[in-house]
Amino acid sequence: MKKYLWTYVLLILIFTACAPQPTEQGLLPNDDSYSNTSYPNTSYPNEDSSSSHSPANLILAQQAAIAALSQSLNLPPGQITLISAEAVQWPDGCLGVQTLGVMCTQAIVPGYKIILEANGKQYEFHTNVDGSQVVQVESIVAGSIEEMVIKQLAANLELDESDISIVSSSDAEFSDACLDVAMQGVMCAQVVTPGKIIVLEVDGVQYEYHVSEDGALVQPATLALTWTREGGIAGFCDSMTVFLSGEVYGNQCRSKPNGTMGTFADLLSSKERDQFNAWVKELGQVDLDASDPEGVSDRMEVKLTFYGSGTGALSKTDQQELLLWVQNLYQKLFS
Repeated sequence: MKKYLWTYVLLILIFTACAPQPTEQGLLPNDDSYSNTSYPNTSYPNEDSSSSHSPANLILAQQAAIAALSQSLNLPPGQITLISAEAVQWPDGCLGVQTLGVMCTQAIVPGYKIILEANGKQYEFHTNVDGSQVVQVESIVAGSIEEMVIKQLAANLELDESDISIVSSSDAEFSDACLDVAMQGVMCAQVVTPGKIIVLEVDGVQYEYHVSEDGALVQPATLALTWTREGGIAGFCDSMTVFLSGEVYGNQCRSKPNGTMGTFADLLSSKERDQFNAWVKELGQVDLDASDPEGVSDRMEVKLTFYGSGTGALSKTDQQELLLWVQNLYQKLFS
């Protein structure tokens, strides 16, 4: 019996060894829509297979960029040609592409710069390593920077663009990469940055923006509120900066140390916006300290500064209402 068993095992081994071996499959999808797509001029560092910039990742990024352009132009992928793909270390979480009103995490992100061509026109895309993040680089048309800022303000506050007027637009040289706009928890490179200061107006209220020379970076500059919360049993280390133009920037040092961003249009109800606008008109500068008393174990510090355009002061009841409004906004920002 054992003799027959070993013979059977030997036959299996022989047939297995003689069977045709599977060939290595290509990394592109087996789809006719990609059959006409060419892939010249691809480059990446000559690193080992453990490197994030590997050939497999490069092709994944290429596929993601082609898919993005295909969807944007409503074209089959086969009508899109890859001109070049280059490995890049992007300087921030936005992959080197600034968008109006969007704050970028300050961290190096490896990825690719990919140039595509369709219908005789070239398009630039930035991706992370595996193509899960794809950003198209939009060219800024000369003379349209003011229009872009108007669109941003209108979207933030849910206004009609026709209700917004330009008070001034002047050239400036900012002392840092944040365009001289300080935000809690955000580090700025100390480099002179040319740009513009644009002031808009709605119903007698003015909103200042600082813009880089090419229009790629836009920072709100009219501060409305700052808030910090530190300590306590939970070990809070949170902060939030609110601009009059409706941009909200928040930091949680434990879960989101690089911050996150939102706008009034996305975060606040019409009633909450009306309350905020009423405070802006009625109040002057208000400094609130809602911290635990000195000497309390696990003391928590909560501080708030509100920058109104009026001269009024807050009652004790109104102070609590403002603090609750701010805490509610912060929770919505990180929900």
